[in-house]
Amino acid sequence: MMIHRSYFYYVEKKDDYEVLQAIKDASEFGDGFWKIFSRIRRSGKLWNHKKVYRVYKSMCYNKRVKLKKRLPARVKHPLVAPERPNDTWSLDFVSDTLENGRKFRVLNILDDFDRSAVAQEVSMSMPSERVIRILEKIIWIKGKPDNIRCDNGPEFISNKFQDWCKANDIAIKYTQPGCPTQNSFVERFNGSYRRAILDAYIFRNMNDVRELTESWMMDYNENRPHYSLGDMSPNEYRREYERKNVTLAV
Repeated sequence: MMIHRSYFYYVEKKDDYEVLQAIKDASEFGDGFWKIFSRIRRSGKLWNHKKVYRVYKSMCYNKRVKLKKRLPARVKHPLVAPERPNDTWSLDFVSDTLENGRKFRVLNILDDFDRSAVAQEVSMSMPSERVIRILEKIIWIKGKPDNIRCDNGPEFISNKFQDWCKANDIAIKYTQPGCPTQNSFVERFNGSYRRAILDAYIFRNMNDVRELTESWMMDYNENRPHYSLGDMSPNEYRREYERKNVTLAV
């Protein structure tokens, strides 16, 4: 019987599909090799670490890639105008640039009850620590909201911001990703502010932005009528609410 010489050099191909699948299942949370190997052994697979590591390397899993953060599921909160002040404040950012190209941000804080601008803070940088300091300053003057409505920006989902809200007994109402209409009170405010100030002026420096913003906010609160408020300005609507409540109390 004639046997071809290639028979003596044949190497059986390894079927690594099961190992590969086990590695995929064990690496859901981006763990390194030894944690993955431990998960596999705990699942009852008895392959040795050399076999698993060979497949692991062939999958390029030894080249660590930073995982994209995933947001927890957000509950949809209906957008309903509160019946009293300081029930819910809506927070959001808008951005623009100075004449020299430097970028700045404006934190807009709105009281959903009367659509009043609680504050507009202008800064080059606005990390969560700065947001907390701004809120503490406003609360000392105007009182504390029961709820804060905001999107899933890094400033608002940070542990520091969440811990601060919890310590101050403030509930956070996160909007669902890609659903700006769930925060439409402050979104409409952002649009009015952008058309009147950001799109209308060239800013030489931050003082220009702050002065124009402060002037616009005062006029907005005192003089700008809102159809949803019976054609009253936010301050007029608040004064009417306070007058009625004083009358009822008497």
